[in-house]
Amino acid sequence: MKSIIWLRIITSAVMSMTAAMGITLKCLEQDYYSRNCTYDGVKMVDLVPNVEFSNNYYTPNYFKFVHSELIEIPKRIFERYPSMTSLNVANSSVKSVSRYTFERASALVLLNMSTNNLQEIQSYVFSGAIQLTVLDLSKNNISSIDEKAFSGLNTLHTLLLSSNRLKILKDNVFSPLGNLQKLSMARNNLEVLEKDLFATNSRMTMLFLHNNQLVVIEQDLFKNVNELEYLWLKNNNLTSLEISISNVKRVNVMNNQLIKIKINTAVQELYLSNNSISEIVVDDFSDLQLKTLDLSWNKISSLDVISKIASLQNLDLSHNKIGPLNLTSFAKLSTLVDLNLEDSQISNLQYGTFSQLTSLQRLDISYNNLNRINFDIFTSSHLMDEIYIEGNRLKDINYEEIQKIFPSLKKISIADNNWNCSYLTKMIRTMNGFKIVVGGFKTETLIADKTNVKGIYCSDDKNPVASWNVTAKHLDKYLNDSVPIVDTSEIKQIMQNAIDDVGRFNEYKVSLINRTDQLEGEIFDLTKKFISLESENYELKKTILDVRLSMLVNASNETVASSDLKKAMQELNELTLAKMKQLENNLEFKIYQQSFKFDKMKESIEETAGKLLVLSKQMAPNAGFYNHLNPTQQELKAASAGSGSSQTVIIIMLVILVAMLTIVLVVIYRNRFSVGPSRGSRFGTSNTLATIVDNDI
Repeated sequence: MKSIIWLRIITSAVMSMTAAMGITLKCLEQDYYSRNCTYDGVKMVDLVPNVEFSNNYYTPNYFKFVHSELIEIPKRIFERYPSMTSLNVANSSVKSVSRYTFERASALVLLNMSTNNLQEIQSYVFSGAIQLTVLDLSKNNISSIDEKAFSGLNTLHTLLLSSNRLKILKDNVFSPLGNLQKLSMARNNLEVLEKDLFATNSRMTMLFLHNNQLVVIEQDLFKNVNELEYLWLKNNNLTSLEISISNVKRVNVMNNQLIKIKINTAVQELYLSNNSISEIVVDDFSDLQLKTLDLSWNKISSLDVISKIASLQNLDLSHNKIGPLNLTSFAKLSTLVDLNLEDSQISNLQYGTFSQLTSLQRLDISYNNLNRINFDIFTSSHLMDEIYIEGNRLKDINYEEIQKIFPSLKKISIADNNWNCSYLTKMIRTMNGFKIVVGGFKTETLIADKTNVKGIYCSDDKNPVASWNVTAKHLDKYLNDSVPIVDTSEIKQIMQNAIDDVGRFNEYKVSLINRTDQLEGEIFDLTKKFISLESENYELKKTILDVRLSMLVNASNETVASSDLKKAMQELNELTLAKMKQLENNLEFKIYQQSFKFDKMKESIEETAGKLLVLSKQMAPNAGFYNHLNPTQQELKAASAGSGSSQTVIIIMLVILVAMLTIVLVVIYRNRFSVGPSRGSRFGTSNTLATIVDNDI
C-alpha cells in the first residue's frame, strides 16, 4: 500500500491592476482539497471601488490576511465567497466598518478584527452576519459603541472587547445577545456599569472586567445572570463587594481597595490578595463550598472565621499581621493541602496547632523571625511535599529525622537564616542523601562574594569579618561613583546584609563576654575559698603549737625538753611563714579585687568613648555620599553646616578629655598597686627563726 503524503504550501496573494477590472486578489490553495486561503502583503492605501477575488479548485471557507494594510474589509469578498465561515483580519490597519460590509456574510461564524485602528462601532454593522458566534474586537481604540451595534447577532456566544478605550456603556448595548456566554471588557477605562447592562444575558458564564477603574459594582447587576461561573474584577478601585450570584464559582478581586468581603456559599475559588480586608462575613458555614482562599497582603488579624471553613484546600494568609496561633486555628481544616503563612508574624509553633492537618502537602512559614522550628510538631502531616522555612533566625533544625517525619518530602527552602557553614554543609549533605532538593527558592540576596554553601549564605566562625570586607567593597563602588544613586534597592540589600552580619557578630561577642565574666567570677570565688582555707589551716597549726608548748612546760626530762623545744621552734617558724604568706595572699586578693573593678571601669570608659566617637562621626558631614545627594538635600546640609561643625568640635573635645582621664587612671593604678619583690626574696631562709635557733643549740 502506498502512503499518501500531503505537502503544505504557504499561500500568497497575487494582485494585478487593470483599468477595467481594478484589483484582483488571487489565493493559491494549500493543496487540491484545501479550504484555507491566505492573502499576504495586501496593501490598500485608498478605497478601491473594484476588488475581485479568484481561486483554483475548491472554494475556500477560511480566509486570513497577513502583513496587510486595509482601510476597511472589502465587502466584495462575501459576495464572491458566500459560504465563508471564518475571516481573520487581525493587525491589518482596519480603521472602520460600514453598515453594508457584512450584509452578505450570512455564513460567517468567526470574525477576528483584533489589533486594528477601530475607534467606534456603529449601529447594525454586523446585522448580516446572522450565524456569527465569535467576534474579536480586542486591542483597538474603540471608545464608543452604539446602542444597536450588535443587533442581529442572536447566535453570538463570545465577544472580546478587551484593551480598548471604553469608559461607559449604554445599559441595553448587550440586549440583542441572548446567547452570550463569554464577555471580556478587560483593560479599558470603565468607571461604572449600569445595573441593567446584563439584564438579558442570562446564559453568560464568564465575565472579565479586570484592569479597569470600577469603584462599585451594583448588587443587582447580576440579578438575571444565573449561570455565571467566572468573574474577574482584579486591578480596579472597588471598596466593597457582595457576591449574590447563586452559581458563581471563581471570583478574582485582587488589587482593589476592599475592606470587607461577604462570601457566597457557591464560591469555590476566591482571590482577594492586595486589598485592605480585615473582616470576612459568612452567613452559612454548613453549605460553604470554598476550596481556595487567597487573602495575602491584607489586614487579617484574626482566624476566627477562616478556621470554620472546613472545605478549604488552599489557604494563603501571607503578609498579614496574624500574630500568635491558637491550638484551634486550624482544627477544622482537615482537607487543607496548601498553607501559606509567609510573613504573617506568627511567633509560636505549638504541639497540637497543626495536628489536624493530615492532608497538608505544602507549608510556607518563611520570614517570621522564628528562632526554632521542631518538625515533630508537624508529625500528622506525613504527606508533606514542600516546606519553606527561609528568612527566619534559625541556627539548627532536627534534619536528621526529617525523612521519618515527612517520607514524601521533595523540596525544602532554607536560605536567609543564621546557619553556621559547617552545620549547613552537614545538613545539605544529609538532605541530598534523602533525595530532598535543598535551596533558597525565594531569596535573591547578594551572596556571590560571601561565605555560602550552594548559594545559601552562612557564617564562618573562623573568619567573622570576611563578609564585612565584601560589604565594604560593594559600598566603595557607590562612594567612588560620580553618578547619583537612583536605584537604592541593591545598596539597601547590602546594608541589610551588613547589619545582619554585625548582629550575629555582636551576639557571639556578648556570649563570649558572658562566659568570660562567669569564669572570672568562678576564679574570684575559688580564690576567696582558698584564702579562707589557708586561714583555717593557720588557726589549726596555731592550736597544735599551743598544745605542744603547754606539754613542754610540764616536761621533766631536759633532753626531751631540748629536742621538743627545737621542734616547737621549727613549727613556730613555719607558722610565722604561713602567717606572712596569708598576709601576702590577702594583699594580692585585694589588689585583684581592685584590678577587677578597675577593668570594669576601664571597659565602661572605653565604651563611652567609642559611643562619643561614633556620635561625632555621625554629626560630621558624610563626604562619601554628599555628592550623591540631590540639590535640595545639599542646600539643607549647607544651611545647617555652622551648627553641625560646632557640635562636632564639642564632641571631639569630650572624646579627648575621656581619653586623658583614662590615661591618668591607668598611671595612678600602676603606681598604687605595684607589687614589690617576689616572696622568695622577702622571706629568705637565711633569716628564718629556725636557722637562728639551730645555730644557737
